[in-house]
Amino acid sequence: MRVVVVHRLDKQKEGLEIAEEVSKKLTVVGVFTLEEFTPIDSDLVIAVGGDGTVLRIAKCSEKPIVGFNAGRVGFLTSYHLRNADVFLKDIDRNNLTTEKLWMLKAVTTNDSHDIVNDVVVHRSMTEGMIELDVTLDSCSALHFFADGLVFSTPTGSTAYNLALGGAIVSPCCDVFQMIPIAPYFFQNRSVIAPLTRRALVESPKSFEIFVDGAHVGRDNHLEVMKSSRYFTLLRPKNYDFFNVLKSKVGYGRGLR
Repeated sequence: MRVVVVHRLDKQKEGLEIAEEVSKKLTVVGVFTLEEFTPIDSDLVIAVGGDGTVLRIAKCSEKPIVGFNAGRVGFLTSYHLRNADVFLKDIDRNNLTTEKLWMLKAVTTNDSHDIVNDVVVHRSMTEGMIELDVTLDSCSALHFFADGLVFSTPTGSTAYNLALGGAIVSPCCDVFQMIPIAPYFFQNRSVIAPLTRRALVESPKSFEIFVDGAHVGRDNHLEVMKSSRYFTLLRPKNYDFFNVLKSKVGYGRGLR
């Protein structure tokens, strides 16, 4: 198996250590920083970093990704840095499975962007709250007076959406979620819709648009829909999303 190791700029030592360990049984065809990485011929990409590292690799590579957590939370990573030997044993024992995660697409007047976590519509920092009209296909329009809106994938439900009080969604669900940012009225609840729906956001004023944390421009018109793209994570067969919730963010841990 041919693998590429991609690490965060500040995790070069850890990236080289992982590359050395996995090279005992796999063919390492390259070790790159996240900034240097461009897709090359390989069977697998090993990400050394946090969720942001996996997210950026998913944007540009269609190869399966396995993550070694060198960040904070690590919902998208499956192994600790010290567990390269466990990963190699999982390969030998055929103890790995693939998890296919769909992306969303944000379409503006002149551009489009694939979304791994979320797309954020936000007022300009020099202006006050904005009026936003949201239509899901031909359904009745929803009206918001707020600082903005967040549309998230199930993968992104544990990111900005979670901080706003949105629902945690299992990654296998074919849905997307919308939640207002600092709404004026009692509208601080999320709405979950199937991926077959399209959301249209319109406003009398232009708003800022951020895709996966990166500013991509301004517009007063935005469509959010299912993308044709997805990314694939390689997981141990005993991976348990709900156990990760308990261990990473304390959800459902109880008082014991």
